[in-house]
Order: sequence, then structure tokens, then C-alpha cells
Amino acid sequence: MKSFDSRTYSINDFVEWDAAKQLTLNPAFQRRAVWSEKAKSYLIDTILRGKPIPKVFIRQRLNVTTKTSIREVVDGQQRLRTILSYIKDGFPLARGQHPEYGGLRFSQLPEEVQAAVLSFEIAVDLLINLPDPEILDIFARLNSYAVILNEQEKINASHFGPFKVLADKIGFDYNTYWIKQGILTDRQILRMQEVNLVADLMIAMIEGIKSKKQIKKFYAQYENDFVHDVDELERRFRSTAAAVALLYPEGLANTEFHRNHLYYSLFTAVYHSLFGLNQFSLNGAPVPRPSLETEQQIENARNGLDRVAEIFTVEDAAELNRDEQQFLQDSRRATTDEAVRERRTRYLLGLMG
Repeated sequence: MKSFDSRTYSINDFVEWDAAKQLTLNPAFQRRAVWSEKAKSYLIDTILRGKPIPKVFIRQRLNVTTKTSIREVVDGQQRLRTILSYIKDGFPLARGQHPEYGGLRFSQLPEEVQAAVLSFEIAVDLLINLPDPEILDIFARLNSYAVILNEQEKINASHFGPFKVLADKIGFDYNTYWIKQGILTDRQILRMQEVNLVADLMIAMIEGIKSKKQIKKFYAQYENDFVHDVDELERRFRSTAAAVALLYPEGLANTEFHRNHLYYSLFTAVYHSLFGLNQFSLNGAPVPRPSLETEQQIENARNGLDRVAEIFTVEDAAELNRDEQQFLQDSRRATTDEAVRERRTRYLLGLMG
């Protein structure tokens, strides 16, 4: 027999239940509220943008004496606490979180926006009069089917700052591009590997070429201290991607650069040409930056990069010079260590110059 009922309720419904003391947010089996201010702000931003949030589970019990329903939140407490707190002007939306409403409390929003927030619908599964053991069994079963999070999914679940938001945005905007170029598969994108790739590239744009192992460290570093202009970072990212498209107008799918680690090297080489990578030198001297301003310069860089395909088709590595052998070895290993990444990028810049 079905033990739940799926419904949708507006935020205003929860506000009314809370005011009437018909909403319980701290049942014994619920986790305590531990969300950071950034996490709270990120949820409100999601609502303001009209995007869906995860469903809430509520146990509904009838009080026969008062003839009223009591609703115990058994999953989704932190989400609802955050929403109700914002409606009561408990905190402002973080500055920089939203281009128009960052820094504003609920009462400071335009009236039509306040109305839209109150009308926002939340999916709810109602558990009617179920005892505690039944509720615990339901959640044990739900958790049994949960997919174990990969590193990027864990990072995204615990960070809410401007770097994370921008990496998400660019990754999602280029979804079709990643697949069409053969850089990522549908399955990899479902597991947020496009966000991982964009974050990795953005770190290179900001800090210079780093090991992929450091992504988690930089997410943590940027969470509370990110002084970079996100609009400028996005502009530079798109300009670099556009320049890659000019170098390969027929796409990357049939080139060696569709391989994730080599795409990283191509992107960083092009970025260095356009804007310059930080802390990028060889024997103490800055790595030269070939220009890509004219059609002739782009054509020259394209012709130089053709050597990459030739290197991979050589049957005897002895036919290659020392730098080519090193590049081939670095590329076949698919290593993401900083030193190897730097060598690959320097080699590509040499071909482009």
C-alpha cells in the first residue's frame, strides 16, 4: 500500500503553517541546521532565478483535539529554515550572488519579486501518520539507491562562492560544445566533469598552470576570498574558446586535442597567447606569447600545430627530436601534474610561434 502522497506547496503555504505553529522543523530524527551563510544565499539565489530545488519530505499528523494538521519536516529542514529566515529578513542575499538583488533582504526586493518568491512551488512527499520506524526505513531505502559522489560532486555540494557559480555557469553553457568536440561524454557531463574541466582551466587562468590535484584546494581558498572580476574571467574564457575555434574551424573531434588532457594544454597555450599565464617561464625567462590577432598569424599557428598529428602517427619515435619525444611521452601518459602540463603547453606554444 502506498505510504506517501506527492504534492506541491508554495513558499507562502510554509510561511502560513509556520505562523500558525503547524510546522515542526526539529523532529528528533532530523539533522541540526548547519548551513553556512553562502549555502543559504545560494539557495535563495536559486529560487530568485526560478530554478527547482530538491523535494521536501513531511510527516503529516492530525491532532484530533484541535482538529489541525501538524507537519514535521523529516528531510529538507535546512532548506525550509533558510527560506523562512530569508522571508523574515533574517539575512541578506550575499553581494555578488545575484547581479540585481545581491545585498538585499526579502523586504527590500521589488514587490513583484517578493510575490514570485512567495508563489515559488516546492515539491513535497507527504508521509501520512507514519511512525518513526517507518520513516527511518523509508530513508534507509532511499539512501540505498544513492550514487556515491565523485570528487567534483562533493566539491559542488559544499561550495557556493562566485568561483563555483562561474565554473558551473560556463560548464553548463558549453555542454553541447564538450560533447560535439568529443572532449567529454554525456555520462561524464551527468557526473559534472564539465564543471571540473572548467574549474581546472579557470585556475590556470588565475594562478598559472597547476596540478589537477589542487582543484579542491583552490575551491576552498576561493570560497571566502575571491577578489577576481567574474565578468572579466568569463570574457577571457569565452575569448580563448573562440580562438581555439578559429584555429580549428572544423572542430577538435578528429584531432588529438579532443582528449581531455591535451585540450587543457591547447586551451592554456591559446590563453597564454591572448592574455599571458601567471608564473609561466622557462629557465627564468617568460615563455614567448605568439600573437593570434591576424588571419595570417592564426593560419601560421594552425599550420604549426599540425605537427601534433604527425607526431602521433610516427611509427619509430627515434625519428622525432628530443622535444617531440618528450611531448609524445607526456601526452600518452595523460599526466595532469604541473611540470608535465607546463611542458606540453610550452611545446604547443613553440609550434604556434
